Amino acid sequence: MHTLKAIPGVVLLDYLIPMIIVVAVSVLLFGRAVLLADPKGDTGNTFYSLTEGIDAYYEFKTAWKPRLFSNALAAVTIGASKWMLAKTAVPMVKQPFDLVIGSWVAGWFALTSTFLIWAFKRRSVFYVFGLYAGITYGYMTRLEWAERVYPWDMPALFFFTLFLLFFIQKKYWPLLFLIPLGTGFKETAMILCLGFLFADLTWQKRLSFLAGSLGLSVLIKTGIDIYTHAPVFLTMETRMGGNEAFGYYFWDNLKGFASVFNCLINAGTLLVFYLLPSGNRNVLYLKLISIPFVLGIMLFANAGEYRIWFEMLPFSLYAMDVVIYGDPLEGRANAHFGRST
Repeated sequence: MHTLKAIPGVVLLDYLIPMIIVVAVSVLLFGRAVLLADPKGDTGNTFYSLTEGIDAYYEFKTAWKPRLFSNALAAVTIGASKWMLAKTAVPMVKQPFDLVIGSWVAGWFALTSTFLIWAFKRRSVFYVFGLYAGITYGYMTRLEWAERVYPWDMPALFFFTLFLLFFIQKKYWPLLFLIPLGTGFKETAMILCLGFLFADLTWQKRLSFLAGSLGLSVLIKTGIDIYTHAPVFLTMETRMGGNEAFGYYFWDNLKGFASVFNCLINAGTLLVFYLLPSGNRNVLYLKLISIPFVLGIMLFANAGEYRIWFEMLPFSLYAMDVVIYGDPLEGRANAHFGRST
């Protein structure tokens, strides 16, 4: 009690308590991820994709090759996990790959949550629990398409969260370089360039930022495609199970929403995101930015793989926060980034 009394109230409420929650939830996510650590399935294939060198990577699935930064960092994590287990035992870990997947999911979650605490302080607890709910929904066990973890799932969530934080604070210069960097982890980050169309800038500056960020993103995507021997830019998967018809995914995905599981993607926050009123400008802008993301999933992916919707979690949670509780940047929850002038 004496220790807590010695901590200033603002520090306790704004930083210490949220960080305690983040640590505890990270442990829970670590345990959940370990259950999905299958080194012989798609999870293992993606995480080990670069461990045998670039020549083996040339044979990797075309749609996954552009996520080079994610796969390279996953290979580093594998090496670090082996080193750690050679030094000490880790609770909940029965095989080296358990530590890889557990630390990957928990580590990216903790990093993302730390930025949320930096921005929203005590208000960040809402986002921490919201992210936890959405991530665990995406990694549900005993569902065919959910029992897997891919290296780009959590980095994509991280970059979309950073975009949200900088965008609502009108800090556009960092986004100019953040979006291209995120593209190297997962190409869906490119849609964030559309955010510059809604920036609080003159139209000349909006278009300049858009052209600069999009140009760098295209350069990185094209460079990775060439380096990995992938078709330049056209790496999307347009069919599944041998079906040759373009649009196969779209119609199959539409039928899939007859399932209640699909309607409750991201623990229900995605559906809520689109049902919420758009009176707040930022909420409206985020909905508009999300449209090409949703369209891309409907055309080129299996919407029933719930983890591929993680990018929408920060958008959904912010919209809920604003509409239900008020702008998180106002009052005592004022962001650490500071307001633009």
